[in-house]
Amino acid sequence: MAVDAAQLRKTGTYETRAPLSSLLADLDQIGGMVQAAEATRHRVRVYSGLAMLLGIVCAILAGVVGSTVFSFLCFLTFALGVGLFIYSFITGRDFHKHHDRYELLRDISKNLQPDADPRAKFAAKLQMKSHRSLVREEPFHQRKNGKQKFYEEEFLSIAGELIDGTYFQETVTELARERSYTNPRGKSKTKTRLRYVLNLSLNYPGDVYGDARHAQQTLHEHIRVPASAAVKGVNVSEKAIAVKTVLNAKNEIAQASSMICLGAYRILNLARKGAAK
Repeated sequence: MAVDAAQLRKTGTYETRAPLSSLLADLDQIGGMVQAAEATRHRVRVYSGLAMLLGIVCAILAGVVGSTVFSFLCFLTFALGVGLFIYSFITGRDFHKHHDRYELLRDISKNLQPDADPRAKFAAKLQMKSHRSLVREEPFHQRKNGKQKFYEEEFLSIAGELIDGTYFQETVTELARERSYTNPRGKSKTKTRLRYVLNLSLNYPGDVYGDARHAQQTLHEHIRVPASAAVKGVNVSEKAIAVKTVLNAKNEIAQASSMICLGAYRILNLARKGAAK
């Protein structure tokens, strides 16, 4: 089933429950929409430049000939050029700003595909428009007129069953800290810092792996993650392994997801050996 392009542009939300092959086909279609939006932005800017150039030519002719017609055309074409230039920043803005979100879901899905049953349906949700919610607001005492706001937005989730019967769940949440203040020259400044929380859990089948808690205690090995990431918690129960990771770089989320899965399966493989004995 094809992606509803009009609905995606309107709401910015893509949601499906389908095999990974269908999900990846949808993401390829979304990628085409992103490229089309970028091409439209570029085309509008070209038209904007041509209109403003024509306005300048009309202004020169108006000065040479002294014609009110050229003066009117100068105003009309230059205003049209400015309007098109402003419009180029509006059209396709969300796709331009958040194109890396669909790329992230695509990369995670490709990493999962070798370990997923081709018939298994995965539930996925992706936000291509910002839906930030304000968590709290407080003073920023280190700066004049300083204040800071904290936002969060869960923009990606994917869940489904792997070949071994383990149920995979993953969410990515963007945390934003926005600080505003007045600098010594009296100008207002706003700075934003972004971080990302990756929550990944594996609900494993007990008849295959037994109880993984003892395996985790025996392994004595930390889960490895990329340089910009830090594992904030690993919770192993008799039913699931859950890992929370905070990252500074969005482009390392897919790699971190794969590395966390490898680390979790080291625990599960050791648990399976123990269960076999």
